Amino acid sequence: MQTPMIGLMTPLQILRKTPFSVPIPGAIQAQAGINVPPGGVTAMPIDNVARELKTQADFIREYNITSHNINYIKYYPNPIEFNKKSGKYQAKVRTRIAIGFQERIKTKRITALLGNNVGMKLISGKPTKKQTENLAFFRGGWEEKNVEVAVQRAIESDYITADTAVCFYMKEGKVNWRTFSYLDGDVLYPHFDPFTGDLALIGRLYTTEDWDGKRQNRLDVWDTRNVVHYYQSDETQEWKVDGDVVPHGFPGCPVAYHRSIGPVWAASQPLIESYELGISQFSENNAAYALRILYTLGGDFELMTTTDGTPTRIDSVDPNAKVGFLEPAAGADTSFAKELEIKEKNIMRGSFAVETPEIKSGADMSSRTVKMLFADSYLKALEESLEYQIFLDRICTLFKHGYFLENNRQNEAEGFRVKTYLDPFVFMSEADVINAIQQLVAAGCLSRKTATEIAYNSGYGTADEWDRIIQEAHDELVASQQAEAAAATQETKQNPVAASRVNGK
Repeated sequence: MQTPMIGLMTPLQILRKTPFSVPIPGAIQAQAGINVPPGGVTAMPIDNVARELKTQADFIREYNITSHNINYIKYYPNPIEFNKKSGKYQAKVRTRIAIGFQERIKTKRITALLGNNVGMKLISGKPTKKQTENLAFFRGGWEEKNVEVAVQRAIESDYITADTAVCFYMKEGKVNWRTFSYLDGDVLYPHFDPFTGDLALIGRLYTTEDWDGKRQNRLDVWDTRNVVHYYQSDETQEWKVDGDVVPHGFPGCPVAYHRSIGPVWAASQPLIESYELGISQFSENNAAYALRILYTLGGDFELMTTTDGTPTRIDSVDPNAKVGFLEPAAGADTSFAKELEIKEKNIMRGSFAVETPEIKSGADMSSRTVKMLFADSYLKALEESLEYQIFLDRICTLFKHGYFLENNRQNEAEGFRVKTYLDPFVFMSEADVINAIQQLVAAGCLSRKTATEIAYNSGYGTADEWDRIIQEAHDELVASQQAEAAAATQETKQNPVAASRVNGK
């Protein structure tokens, strides 16, 4: 029986993916020039870039310090020495130091990009009251469903394993999401429309295990209309459909997918390995002189020691005898330390992750100064905010459809146009931010409504803060009118003649 298809593709066709790779130096660094006649045209030579294939498992090994190359005995072998007592060769265990630069770079970069809430604004020159209410409704749903967490998990996965996906689905009339990541055992196989570039179909390959420990390969596939689940037969290893093909109910493929060229530390990986090798050798060298080595020159010596072997006195009948301690070469530690310092600085520079500067006690820096200190991370976050914009737009579109559908307001979803964006984070004084907003509002350059949105994105207020301000102003007006009416009534009771004159009677 022929395997069922979804989106005109069989499972074997779906399970194809462009591999990850990095360019490597060419075999020929320079080529001899050619003579081109005046006005002549020469064909462009074909020069295929040689590449080294990488897997997502390689990225995970780079991320976890226990699997760094420095711990691999063939990369950094133990020296072999001959034991005179046993008459056998034996390996001497070397000092190996692995440092989690990758995790440090990932944390700094993701904080710079996602340190602020995801920004939201209406795509409308003059938003109506209904659109403003829908924006507050949408923001409330975004918080209720923890979509902010979905964005963070997805980008963190992309930073480590170089691809990620967020899938939306409806369950019992409620919209839900789930992230797919190689970190969780998911291998993603996206396929795009060759003309528009939109995601047309995506497969998720993973393995399940039953109560008896029996493992089975499974494949979930989404296209622009349906979702289908496959499993691999134990007998024939063919892919078979598990259940029915079910419409997912979303406009287009209900998955937002993003892929990068490599992990976030890719540009610094060779230098990280060089640093770990250097500091391991540095520690090995220091260990050789951790306990001072005693040497003797001359005739016979009589050595008196404590019970643990520590020498307390050395006597010799040779007048030319010498006793002393070996000292490390002068300046060796300084040059080693300088080399490691330069490497560490360039590791962080190569990945645009700024080390936190040392601030003297009591120092007061302006927000502009702090922003300049973290300029590299901030500039990279600005670039990545555009890189992830289409990915974020897709998340926004899918969530909007599902959330309005959940609340039986799907007719309003089409007319509700909202823009979500990433606002890079940089350390700034809270007082400076508040003062800047107040000054702009006072100068008439910024509306109070926009000020509430900026404050919300900075962590102040709630999603419907502007509605609360309007309601408070309305309540104050009503209370003022009621107080005036009560005062007028009281005046009438106390002085009816004056009141009648005021009323023209």
